[in-house]
Amino acid sequence: MARIKTTRTVRFALGALRIYLLILLLLIGIKFVRVFSSSQKPDNAATNLPAAGTAATNQTPVETKP
Repeated sequence: MARIKTTRTVRFALGALRIYLLILLLLIGIKFVRVFSSSQKPDNAATNLPAAGTAATNQTPVETKP
C-alpha cells in the first residue's frame, strides 16, 4: 500500500487532534472514576443535609426597638 505524503500543516492538525482526543478520553475516564467511586460509598443522605438548627428560612428578622 502506498504511503500518503502529507504537508506540515496536515501533520500538525492530526497531532493536535490526537492530543485533543487523549485529553477528552482522560476527562471522561476521570469523571467515570469519580462517579463510580462515589456510588460505592454507603448512601448516607444525612451527610448532604444541613443541621436542623442551621436550616435557612425565607423569613426576615424581626427588629426590636430600643
